[in-house]
Amino acid sequence: MIRRVLPLVAVLLSAPIYPSAAAAADPAPDANDAKAEARSRFDRGLALFNDGDNAAALAEFQRAYELIPNPVVLFNIGLVYAAMNRPVEATDALERVLRDPQGLSSDRLERAKRTKEEQAARVAVLELTTSVPATIAVDNIEVAKTPLTAPLRVAGGSHIVEGVAAGYAPVRKEVTVAGGRTAAVELKLVPVQGRLAHVKVRSHVPGADVLVDGEVVGRTPLASSLSVVPGTRTIEVRRRGYAPARQSLTLGDGADGEVTLDPEEDGEALRREGGALVPAISEPQAMVIVDGRPRGVDPGRIALASGPHRVRIERGGFEALERDVDIPAASAANMPFVLEPTPETRADYVSKATSRRTYGWIAVAAGGAVALGGLGYFAINQSSKNDAQSKHDQLELDFEMMSGVCDLPNGASADACNNARQSALDDLNAAERRSTIALITAGVGAAIAGVGAYLLLSGDDPHRYDRRPSGEMGRVWLVPSAALAPSGGWAGVTGSF
Repeated sequence: MIRRVLPLVAVLLSAPIYPSAAAAADPAPDANDAKAEARSRFDRGLALFNDGDNAAALAEFQRAYELIPNPVVLFNIGLVYAAMNRPVEATDALERVLRDPQGLSSDRLERAKRTKEEQAARVAVLELTTSVPATIAVDNIEVAKTPLTAPLRVAGGSHIVEGVAAGYAPVRKEVTVAGGRTAAVELKLVPVQGRLAHVKVRSHVPGADVLVDGEVVGRTPLASSLSVVPGTRTIEVRRRGYAPARQSLTLGDGADGEVTLDPEEDGEALRREGGALVPAISEPQAMVIVDGRPRGVDPGRIALASGPHRVRIERGGFEALERDVDIPAASAANMPFVLEPTPETRADYVSKATSRRTYGWIAVAAGGAVALGGLGYFAINQSSKNDAQSKHDQLELDFEMMSGVCDLPNGASADACNNARQSALDDLNAAERRSTIALITAGVGAAIAGVGAYLLLSGDDPHRYDRRPSGEMGRVWLVPSAALAPSGGWAGVTGSF
């Protein structure tokens, strides 16, 4: 399944803010600038969140909150944390909302309480002690120093806890603790000679175990370098579905090192327990890159190891799109990718699409007018044609019956008879030519209108790449989502305020 725990409701600066009367009458330029930036930040956060880049989206939402703090935006930040599987931060944010819920409707207040309780149930506690004062990192992220003033709160699950102190070998333990439970962790640091060395481990493969001398010390991507005892160290990156990648390096006292390890996929493991990604890309001829490795243009189904992957989509004239996916074992993840054009591509596309539509409407209008004019003239000329036909028929009858102007036995002139008949025939032929011209004109007009209709029906929509409107302050968007909590449900709200 797709790794994103998708979207929540996006509420932009929705809680009412009550400025002074003077400020309301004449807002300060700085306040207007802050409001404009907050709206822009929030819109950007929405786009990033919908693209699966939760971390970048969170940064934009937090900046919007810094500019104009209000409980409704903080409420949504709490929901983003929950979607990112960060229950500690989600609980803290929602607790702050509940302490000052001004602007929250009763149903959103109830949702904040319920979500906070769900996230709090996923928080575990580590009672951590060390043999000497040390810097503590959890999953390679520094979080505290010992002695602790309070137990550490972490998301329930498996974590690598590390203690580092100058003059001591770093010590690490893998701790598994369920949500709502407390685990006691003791780290005994052993003195070493010299200063610790540091090694930065890079890998395009996410979710892989990083081992130093056979000991698991973290998972890719590592947020910071690893502290290690000086000497020859063997660094290894290992993940199911891949052949392990390892490298040895020798580090002196206080030295800094760097290794790049990208395990190769194990074809047999992929066939046995792997999954697949089926990208549905909004634009053709797009390059798909998975974990830094190009997979071709429009590759269709891509066999991958189960677990997390980083997918990047590139196409000329469009912004590159990156997204985290979680590939299920022995199954396929179908994922849509909607590429956004660059400003230049968008402008060129809109210009061409708009011009085509303009020409289409001009052709429809002009062709329709010509066709109607031709049909109108045909109808008007039909009366003259009928009169000419009647006159011609009468003269021909007179000629056959030797009557009227053709009453030759009673002294009528043969020349006058023939002249009259020819004149009537000329008038009839002229009327028929006018009808033919009118029908041809109508046909040409219809053809022009048809070309215009084709241009309209087959042309591109100039609004195809329009972004979702941000709306006014207080507008709410609803996007159906997977559960923010394990129990499932909806993360969003509806309405506006």
